[in-house]
Order: sequence, then C-alpha cells, then structure tokens
Amino acid sequence: MTRLPFEGIRILDFGWIFAVPHATAYLGALGADVIRVESTLAPDLVRFLTGTDGVPGFNRSGIYHAINFSRRGIALQLAHPKAQEIARRLVKLSDVVTENFTVGNMQKYGLGYEDLRAIRPDIIMLSGTPLGQDGPFARTVGFGPTTQAYAGLCHLTGYPNSFPCGIGGTWPDFAVGTAMVFFLLAALYHRDRTGQGKYLDLSMAEMVTTMIPEAMLEYFMNGRDPGPVGNRDDAMAPHGVYPVSGDDQWIAIAISTDEEFRMLCGILAVPSLADDPKFARLADRLRNVEALDAEVAARTRNFTREDLVAKLRERQIAAGPVYNTQDLMQDKAFLASGMLEKLGHGEVGERIVPTLPVRFSAIEPRYFGAPMIGEHTDEVLRELLGMSADEIAQLRDGKVLV
Repeated sequence: MTRLPFEGIRILDFGWIFAVPHATAYLGALGADVIRVESTLAPDLVRFLTGTDGVPGFNRSGIYHAINFSRRGIALQLAHPKAQEIARRLVKLSDVVTENFTVGNMQKYGLGYEDLRAIRPDIIMLSGTPLGQDGPFARTVGFGPTTQAYAGLCHLTGYPNSFPCGIGGTWPDFAVGTAMVFFLLAALYHRDRTGQGKYLDLSMAEMVTTMIPEAMLEYFMNGRDPGPVGNRDDAMAPHGVYPVSGDDQWIAIAISTDEEFRMLCGILAVPSLADDPKFARLADRLRNVEALDAEVAARTRNFTREDLVAKLRERQIAAGPVYNTQDLMQDKAFLASGMLEKLGHGEVGERIVPTLPVRFSAIEPRYFGAPMIGEHTDEVLRELLGMSADEIAQLRDGKVLV
C-alpha cells in the first residue's frame, strides 16, 4: 500500500469544538498519528450536541463522530500535575501541538509555547482563538456567530434595510479548520528545510475577514461600505434563488451575459422578455432588478426543480437545486462521490460519516471512527511512554486519567 503523506508525523491535539478537530481529522486521515486529549471532567462541548438514535451520552454525539475521525483519544485531567507531566512527555514525542482554548489556559498548565520549546525545540504549535493571543480583546470568549460579527461578515449578509445576519450553522469553524491545515503544512515544510519549529497564532476573526476581500477593497480603494445585498450581485442579473413547483422548493440561477439571459427566457417560455427594454442589457436588468426577479419567479414556478435544473444545465447556464439535508443525501452524484464512509464506533456501531471532499489518484486515506472519551489512554501510555499496567492503574486511581 502507498505510504500516506503524513505517516511519521504525530499531533498532540488539545483542540475542541469544531475548527481544530476538523483540521486534525484531515491530517489524521492522511497518515498523521493524532492523539486527542480530553477529560471526562471537562469534555468537548460537542459531545453534548445530539445523541445517536436519540440517546444522549459522552460517546453518542453524531456531530462529534463526524469531525473527530482518524484519531486516538486519551483522558488527562490537566489540572493535575502528573497529567501535565504526561502531556509534556508526549510533547517530546510529537511534531505538532494544537489547541484552541481561551488565551492563557495552556500556560496555566505549563504547556505554553515557551514551555514546549524547552522540551522539544523544533515543536510546531498552533493556537486558534477568536481574536489572537494579544491585544485588548485577546481573552474574549467566542463562538461562530460572534466570530462572524467581529470579522465584519454579518454586516454583509442578509438583506438591504434589514438587520445584520450570520450565515448560520457552525460556519466559519470548518473554513477556519481547513485553513489551519494549510498553515500547519507550511510550518512542517519550513521545519523540514530549516530544522526550526514555529508558533502559529491564528485569529479566527482575521481568517474570516480574509474571506470578504471585495468588501475590504471597496472600503480601502473607493471609500464605500457595500452593505448587504441578499442573493443579488452587482455584475449579474438575474442572480438569486427562485421558487419552483412544490412546497418550499427552490432553484438557484446566475446569469452572466445577455446571451445567457436570452436562453433563459426561451427556456422559461417567455422569449419576448429578452427584448423588453427594461431587461435587454445587463445594465438595464441591474437597474430594474426588482421587476426582473418578479418576472423570473412567475415563470420558474411552472417547472419542477429537477426539470428546470436539467434544461438550464443543458444550455450551460449556471443553475442548481437548493437542497435540504435529505435532498443532499438522496442525490446520486453526491452519494457516488466517495465522500461518505461507514466507520465503526465502540458504542454506537457503524455509522456513515462525511470525510475528505477529495479523491487521490494514488493513495487511500486512512479512516477510522471517532474515539470514545479516553478510549486509547492505556494504549498510548504503554506504546509511547512505556508505562506498565500497574502504573496506569495507579494514575487512574489517582484521578489523573479521567
């Protein structure tokens, strides 16, 4: 079997919630030995979100399972000095340490970057926080919605003359987690070339701000604040979601040229609309976008979603169905993508989990189910630290391994 790209790399992962675990899952699937550190006294909050088959429990969260695959899990009560010492011994055997606690927590346990450098000079450490490690707001506690707000994103989402809106769900955690993978790989490459470790101080809010470059450029170059535009676009019309037949069924359409608009009108059985002076040219359509959207919506209602998507795609017009989760799980192309894997789990058995959204021509990622809390504690302490069963039992009796 072809060697995976990150075999031989060990990551000691103190991360929790979404962003850091998402990043380390990708690296674990590509060969890294990811060791997730938790404690039953302060478990990952995601372990309390949802319960498989409606039954709650530390080890039953479907969301936790979906983003914590391809790693081992150990239980360390970091408030205990002996647990801190075990963590430091594991650092010495690791290449990367990841965490996203509130600023100061790792230092409190003697696990800050300077502490780790004293143990292993070439260690790479990534800290992900809402607003970075320094500055007046560094100790701010944040979640996705607040990070979006800090970053300026909420001001751009939603509709004109309305209130600011978040994107919803757990965004931007997963986008930030994907970026974390890139930064960690850059640090590993630098270490391989120079022998030098690196500290990565990642501000999640700053990461999100990099995702709105048009708003930043509009301000810096033109002195304008773009504000929210809903589903519309300043260079395409029509551009948005439109109703189709059925209950709460929608299609997304984006028209970039006058010729595409003419084709759209033909498909919608209203070719004369393309000759209407209010809509014939892009500039006209942008000026009369309210009336345009009403005309388009009145015609899209006459089609089923799948029929209209097929007709538009046949003419190379950008269009797609607006899926809910159930729709997505029934889409044949998505099911054939290879992204969904059935992974085993110690408590809930085999479950389908979304994995890496990519196919490699010459390697097969290494997927295995998320760990139960502390599932691999004994294995890791025996394998990496050479501890005996008696030593491990004493640590467990002393509430170090909980």
